[in-house]
Amino acid sequence: MRHRRTLLAGIAACTTALAASAAASADTVTYTTPGLTTVTLPAGVTSVHVVAVGGRGGGVQGGHAAVVTADLSLATPTGPANAIRVFVGGNGAIGAAGANGGGGTPTPSLAAGGGGWSGASPCTQMLDGRCSLFVRELVAGGGGGAGADGLPGTGGAGGSAGATGGSGSTTPLLAAADGGSIGSGGSGGVSGDPNCGDGGPGGDPTTGLNTTGGTGGVTGSLDGHGDGGGGGGGSPSGSGGGGGAGAWCTGNTGASGAGGGGGASVVPAGGQLALDTTGVPSVTLTYTPEQPTVTIATPADGNVYAQGSAVSASYACAASSPAFPIASCDGPVAAGDAIDTATLGLHTFAVSATDAIGMTAGMTVQYRVTDQTAPRVSGLRIAPRSIDATRRAAHATVRFKLSERASVRVTIVPVRRAKGRRARAVTETVAGHAGSNSFRLQPRVGRRTLAAGTYRLTLVATDPFGNRSRAVGQRFTIVG
Repeated sequence: MRHRRTLLAGIAACTTALAASAAASADTVTYTTPGLTTVTLPAGVTSVHVVAVGGRGGGVQGGHAAVVTADLSLATPTGPANAIRVFVGGNGAIGAAGANGGGGTPTPSLAAGGGGWSGASPCTQMLDGRCSLFVRELVAGGGGGAGADGLPGTGGAGGSAGATGGSGSTTPLLAAADGGSIGSGGSGGVSGDPNCGDGGPGGDPTTGLNTTGGTGGVTGSLDGHGDGGGGGGGSPSGSGGGGGAGAWCTGNTGASGAGGGGGASVVPAGGQLALDTTGVPSVTLTYTPEQPTVTIATPADGNVYAQGSAVSASYACAASSPAFPIASCDGPVAAGDAIDTATLGLHTFAVSATDAIGMTAGMTVQYRVTDQTAPRVSGLRIAPRSIDATRRAAHATVRFKLSERASVRVTIVPVRRAKGRRARAVTETVAGHAGSNSFRLQPRVGRRTLAAGTYRLTLVATDPFGNRSRAVGQRFTIVG
């Protein structure tokens, strides 16, 4: 059984298909049906985040399974898709082993079987576009099954994943039966009674994988009291949990049996190991198809460029894998060509990449173009250069040219003043436009009347972007 947590449209059976034109987004699928499932992944997936939960040991005192979390790399794709094998364990039960590696018990029995292991085998080699080699890189060991209660005492608890099973209880007349262990070979527990069965070793030599927990030891009790619990399923390195031993078979009465050892786990580099508390074996995959990447060096995001300056675009698109080369890399202009600096204001520069399987990516930057050129004042003339203040409506005409629209500050300063007196400036601002401009100069400027004397008139233009011109001046006189 499989639960969908975060899925894209198009998921069917055990294959997830991502629309070729869509941008990548994370996809999460959980598998809970015990056994093996081969999952075909969407094109462009090169790594998978895996959370595997092993099966819990059977019985009230069954051991907890392991939870292993890790990121697994896949083979470099050479075709349109990649794959991973998912193994889900089962919980042990009284008299029954958990699916996928749980150690069993005698039948009939009151002892519990061990939990099966869960794990994942990513594709590590591809040939002709198909996966040719899967390697088991992650295993969450199962918990050991609980030993059966005997008439004199309580059965041993199953070992949690990675731990030895508990021994059967000790009485004044009886020695405790050993719990199953973990480690190399996962040795089974040894009974203190030669008439009882020892626990089986972890691992199943007939499969060559050594992942199966050992079978619990048997007692002579016909009702199963004193039977040992089965070991938990474990890693492929011979670390299935050993079965717990049976106890006190003499007289067909049966003392308490020992618990099976927990299965060992395999945790990849960078992964994490914990104990499960849910009792729900599962394997969860989370993956994101790799997208091409885009980098923009010029224009740099937030940069300001002078109007009319020569700036060449510099950007690149890179494939996520050699198997999926870049099909298109498009920007407002081709890389190496000039960007737009003629138009003032804020500009958006966006580049998009599409690879051979239709995965897309993009990057957007903004830059601003400003006027950084100072205006120019030229052709200043004052006519006539002498103004007779005694004449009615006497004035001179000031003419000048501007290179662009600007406000013009007019400053009038006396050239010669009596010794010890400061020259007082008179200022006014006039609006100017590109080309020829003029205004009237009269003896009275604002609230001041210019006394007879020689003055210097100076013009300084400032455009709307704050750029200022060089000062341009000329003399004139007031007579009368």
